[in-house]
Amino acid sequence: MYSILLVDDEDEVRRSIRECTPWEEYGFSVIGEASNGREALDFLDDTMPDVIITDIRMPYLDGIGFIEEVRKNRSESVEVIILSGYDEFTFAQTAMRLNVAEYVLKPVSISSMKDVLRRAKARLDDDKAKASEIMKLESVYQDAMEIYRERYLISLMVPPPFQRKADSPSDEDKASEYAPGVNRPMLAVAIIDLPQETLSSVAVDEIRSESLDTEDWIIPFIYEHQLVLIFTSEMEAAFSSLFSKQIFRFLSLLQSRIIHYFSKPFSIGVGEIITDKRHLPESYRSALEALNYLQLDPDQHIIGIGDVEATERDVSDSLGDNRTELVLQIKFGTPESTEKAIHSFFQGLTETPNIQNAMVNVLSVISGICESYGRNIATLLDDEDLFIALSHANSLSRAERLMTKLALKANGMASGVRENSRIQFVEKAKRIIGERYADPVFGLDQIAEEISVSPAYFSTTFKKETGVSFVQYLTSARLEKAKELLKNTDAKTYEIAERTGFSEPNYFSFIFRKNIGLSPSQYRTKMR
Repeated sequence: MYSILLVDDEDEVRRSIRECTPWEEYGFSVIGEASNGREALDFLDDTMPDVIITDIRMPYLDGIGFIEEVRKNRSESVEVIILSGYDEFTFAQTAMRLNVAEYVLKPVSISSMKDVLRRAKARLDDDKAKASEIMKLESVYQDAMEIYRERYLISLMVPPPFQRKADSPSDEDKASEYAPGVNRPMLAVAIIDLPQETLSSVAVDEIRSESLDTEDWIIPFIYEHQLVLIFTSEMEAAFSSLFSKQIFRFLSLLQSRIIHYFSKPFSIGVGEIITDKRHLPESYRSALEALNYLQLDPDQHIIGIGDVEATERDVSDSLGDNRTELVLQIKFGTPESTEKAIHSFFQGLTETPNIQNAMVNVLSVISGICESYGRNIATLLDDEDLFIALSHANSLSRAERLMTKLALKANGMASGVRENSRIQFVEKAKRIIGERYADPVFGLDQIAEEISVSPAYFSTTFKKETGVSFVQYLTSARLEKAKELLKNTDAKTYEIAERTGFSEPNYFSFIFRKNIGLSPSQYRTKMR
């Protein structure tokens, strides 16, 4: 049903047209009336009909002025039909210029009105069909563009074999059309590990529209059931530290939104910062590697590859996708999961060549892991000679037992290195705190930057290893020094506050009383 607004200054004319015309028979309904152009414009402020039928000669604002205003500020496409008692050429000319559909002379018979409505409906139906077809074509085009965009972005993460080393003009055209930000000076990939059931959820769509699609420095897309984000920056490489802070700050806010929708955080891995889109595969792989580290620590939810000490970096991507699980379990898994991964290599094998091939694969994995930690695979068996042991592994059961033994030794070595590196991490942090506690601006961001990890990773790891937060530890260190100065010097309270990293003497007194139970002066008196 199409809607109509009747505009005529003669009440009797409007009543006659309204009551004598079979509107519904032709698919129309009259939704409003007006006695002049101004009144009609007021009506249009609230509702725009499909058709306007108007007279020309009216007080306050005539039909021509009314139509001009409609075309200028209301609608260029609404169907306008003029009913006029004046057969003047200038009116007809103006009507044509204003895209008036029909100019009908009064008096109008019922049969003439029916013909007008029949023609109006045909035009409206035709316009509606064309608009629907255009919308379909636009939808198909947008879907196709999204597919091409996603394929292009995936090709940046996982380039096809034999890809050209240098970008061709067509590559630059694709970048400009599908992802203009990838040509910026700095890039980094982050991967959000979405549970399978959430991929097509309304909540994920909401998060994308609210937090990602509005950020022109972030390119989001779905790949391998994960939400991949390409962060881009106009800053030069010298400001990579600032770029990294921006990334982690944004991801912390994004994680808050994720928790709001799903009542739990998702794992987020951040890859290395690069300076050319051709190195995006390296950033993508390192983001995947960072995700692997999150399996070790349920308290961590956002981690960058830069947060992981160099001794723990696994550079054996070339080992092949079919051995990724084995690498993961030996480096990060439990003895039980490592043994299970080894068993899967030998499961179902019966022929000697296949058993030997499985051994070679496992040996190359373990050897690569040992090398990444500065060890030789031959030293894993302690006093036993590896080559003699290999010569005796001439059956499926013997081969699997030997490979399991080697894998468990490597798993223990990786676990020990990890534990040792964490101890070194915390000891280094304590040493820095002991040197910098007197600096009032020294805080989480500063120590995280000095150790070259993200603030989130530092904070979680430090608390896990020491049992207290960084802020608590720093405050404790400052208060211990303040107690020492109160006992052994005659320095004034404000001087001690300044020498122990408290910028405000009043705040120092407040913190001191809160933690020690006495004011600084009371403590000094008691100790003396």
